[in-house]
Amino acid sequence: MCRIMKNNIETEYQALCIISEMIKKFGLLHVLNISEHDSITLQTVRDDLEKIIQANGYRMNYDKNIKNTIIKL
Repeated sequence: MCRIMKNNIETEYQALCIISEMIKKFGLLHVLNISEHDSITLQTVRDDLEKIIQANGYRMNYDKNIKNTIIKL
């Protein structure tokens, strides 16, 4: 879970945290039956969500030992 920053970009940071949680949920889809077309579409959506995080100066964190789901670049 992301910690909330206590400055003027709190809402933006929260939105990025929610997006990062959505990206992590995409990993659960690999065990389900999904058509090739839908799989390609889902990958495009996932990539676009990750671009939003990167465009705001963060990157995804996949390390389970670090609490925050995004890390400042």
